[in-house]
Amino acid sequence: MSLLAIGIGHAILAILALIVGLVVLGVVIVLLRAVLRPVREISQHASEAPEVAPFLSNGIKGVDELRRTRDLSNQIPPLALEYLRKIQGAGPPAEREQAGPRSGSSQAGRISGGKP
Repeated sequence: MSLLAIGIGHAILAILALIVGLVVLGVVIVLLRAVLRPVREISQHASEAPEVAPFLSNGIKGVDELRRTRDLSNQIPPLALEYLRKIQGAGPPAEREQAGPRSGSSQAGRISGGKP
């Protein structure tokens, strides 16, 4: 049996394998480009970092105000839940703490507009 004497079934399978291989190669190229594009941008920004560093050494204006805003915004949900409990007459604070997270989750649903 010679190398060129292959059956039609084997030839069709070989052609299909080549087609699948080309499709996979295309997918790999697309994915590689999708990865390399951000890598090039990061590399470009990293090369610009020494030029920008003196400007950042003084700090960024408004960071302290942003920190205060974050702290204040983190205080709002517990205060809102406490307010809802007071206007709904949920009972004394000791009962609310023993009720556990289930009562808090139903209150949270009312705040977001969902049904309990």
